[in-house]
Amino acid sequence: MFYTLEVKDNAWVETVQGYASRAMKKGITHFLFVQPEENLVTLAALIPATELVSVWCKQRDASIKAGKSMNANHAMNGRSPTIWLATQNYPDVPVALWQHKGVIDLVKLPAIALHSANPLSNSDDMFNDLPGVDLSLLGSDGTAKTISLYSGYKRDQKVRKAIMKRAVGKCERCAESRSYSGFLDVHHILGIGTSDRVYNCVALCPNCHREAHFAPDSDKINTALLKAVEQFKK
Repeated sequence: MFYTLEVKDNAWVETVQGYASRAMKKGITHFLFVQPEENLVTLAALIPATELVSVWCKQRDASIKAGKSMNANHAMNGRSPTIWLATQNYPDVPVALWQHKGVIDLVKLPAIALHSANPLSNSDDMFNDLPGVDLSLLGSDGTAKTISLYSGYKRDQKVRKAIMKRAVGKCERCAESRSYSGFLDVHHILGIGTSDRVYNCVALCPNCHREAHFAPDSDKINTALLKAVEQFKK
């Protein structure tokens, strides 16, 4: 069984290297090759993207050594480089894959018991529990800046200053405080599009501000906040 990579020329090594390089630039760390039979996956190999070329070259060399010609072997299959998981007549070709450093035979990994469908179960399965995944390869360095255009509402800075003076450094919902400036946010209870007045604004810590916007009971929270600042409406 083999997996075929689409190519447009006969530059075999360069083609496989280009395929791996493009994948790594997109943050892909591994390639998964599988052999299905009916409803079962009988073979599954997880190959590090950094080792794809080396694995392919070793299968090519093993095929040549086994008697295939340079222009017609397992890895150099027509115009498509291939990775072989199994072959009956040339066992050394798949061995070059399965014994390669970093390649994981997923089928041979121990079975993991299924957890309860209850999302609050004691399951600790995480993305970083996946075998062979190098988290250090995720993301990028030196990311380019992007230019964006957005619209918003004009805010009166005098309102913000009045709210901060009124709060005296404490969240007006939970009374949490910090000694540095910038800790508190000004939350517009009815939305800034409705009113940018001191009686529609309240100073909130980051946690309370998120709850006022996204908590399941955000309507109840904002109703209580609005009632608390009604005294400032004259």
